[in-house]
Amino acid sequence: NLSPSFCRAARLGVAPCPFPALRGGLVTSARRRSFSGLWHAMDPGVWGYQPVGQVETDVALVVSSHDAKRWKDLLDASGCLDRSRRPVTHPGDANTGLPSCVAFPVRELSLNKVRTMASGDVTALAVCAASLPQMETPVDQKAAARASSDEAGKFRAFEFSERLPPALPNDNSAPPLWPPPVPKTQRREVRRVRCPSTCEEFDALVKQNNQPVVLTGMWMGDAIVKWTPERFATCAEANSLVDVHVCPPPEIQEQTLDPKHKKTNTVDLAGHRAPGTKRNFEFRKMGLAEFVARVTGNNANALPPVIAQGETYYLRSVSGVKKAEAHFFDLFPGLFADLTAGPRGCALFGAGSIYDTEKYHSSVLRVASRGVALWTHYDTHDNLLAQVVGRKRVTLWSPDAEPFMHCEGSSSRVDDMDEAVDLDEALVARKKARDAAFPNFKKVSTARVVAHLNPGEALFIPALWFHHAHALDDDDETSDEIDEDEKNCMGKQSRDDGWGGASVAVNVFWRSLGKDEHDRADVFGNKDPPAARQAVEYAQKAGAFLSALPEPQRRFYARRAIAKLAEQIGMRLELPDS
Repeated sequence: NLSPSFCRAARLGVAPCPFPALRGGLVTSARRRSFSGLWHAMDPGVWGYQPVGQVETDVALVVSSHDAKRWKDLLDASGCLDRSRRPVTHPGDANTGLPSCVAFPVRELSLNKVRTMASGDVTALAVCAASLPQMETPVDQKAAARASSDEAGKFRAFEFSERLPPALPNDNSAPPLWPPPVPKTQRREVRRVRCPSTCEEFDALVKQNNQPVVLTGMWMGDAIVKWTPERFATCAEANSLVDVHVCPPPEIQEQTLDPKHKKTNTVDLAGHRAPGTKRNFEFRKMGLAEFVARVTGNNANALPPVIAQGETYYLRSVSGVKKAEAHFFDLFPGLFADLTAGPRGCALFGAGSIYDTEKYHSSVLRVASRGVALWTHYDTHDNLLAQVVGRKRVTLWSPDAEPFMHCEGSSSRVDDMDEAVDLDEALVARKKARDAAFPNFKKVSTARVVAHLNPGEALFIPALWFHHAHALDDDDETSDEIDEDEKNCMGKQSRDDGWGGASVAVNVFWRSLGKDEHDRADVFGNKDPPAARQAVEYAQKAGAFLSALPEPQRRFYARRAIAKLAEQIGMRLELPDS
């Protein structure tokens, strides 16, 4: 009973095709005719629902899980979503071929409208009668959560019916909102300055142009001397369990390549991956002492690999309390004492801090195997990345690069960030592959700035700056602004410290906005502010409204809506010259 169009759509991945269930008679000619022969309905009985009657109450629309977000926005924008009842998710069944789906409650008197919306859309599986569970309070839960995140009530979601605040004054000196200008860099190396001695000096330094800066001569107590592998193995926290990212060794085909032809071994922590793509690491809990033994290669023969020989490791300390910020001083008090020892203390914590401690958010320990990099991402908080052991190269792009970074959430999907791809003619195949997969990135690949960190130095990373951190091998490049004697000293220190090229750093985050403007549920310092998140949601709803219009009305009014957005925030849109 399958139509050719439904089978073709299923084969192309537009919607899952539940062949066994359908062959069992769940789709009938009678039901297809009842929906004008356009919409291929399934029998709602497979989910325990009933065919819809003439009474327009307790109606639900069942849609494919793959398209549930789009359907929710469409139902909401059209006024058909019943917010007094809860949607229900049904898992798929591989044995019967039944697809995973979501049943959305439909408001009374919206039956015919929903039938029209579902007509011809293969991701709409059934309109049926379903007694979905009631909401305890029929409200927009997302809006309620956003409102509760603002203790002082400063942030409030504007409803479309409310009067908007006055538009911001137009700033003709600012870059246009659209088209986005391609960012340019005046210098490749991040500026290096001596660490300021006071919070006021640091604030004046970084507020000049909101640029990254490397601070040399950071006060880190006795940590630079004391933080040996032996210290980690014998400190009070040596047996404390830590969550470790264990990364498999490079692919077999890459092991035969010249080292400069290999991609950097990158840990893909964030949600940048395309749907259905597996992460390239496994989580393992292990004691801190065991982790250090693995990451340094010491006693390697006594420790069998977690995944395979040649695996690498990455630690980003997390709180022992679920959904809570991590605090280095709570998790590692013994190591914290080393970091803050001495008469000058530490520039990261306490009275010696060079940032406003009233804005403090979280602090984490970061340890990476030699050569391991962290996926390119941005944070919504300002932060200092303080290097204690080993060396690190951090590549950064300004916030203006965002339209070119192929972002998913707070991360870029670009999987080959090595600068050599643009500079080395021998890597032309890699460059072609990267540019084909991420065509916009080639416009900003050379707009990067680079910071090299050595023990006793810290990098200030402003909020929204994309960054890609890479634990360097001894033979990797160093900054052009470091003299030769210092480079030789660093190389000797790296080889003699017992860490085997591993990198150890402490990362401190503090608020870049007012306390009530950040998301209170932001554990890692990378959640978009509630106001920004709701603006995006409203933009999606506006798109859902406009999608109901035919052309040319859809395009005509979409451009007018974009112009109003720019006007409201005091920015301009530039038209092409020709």
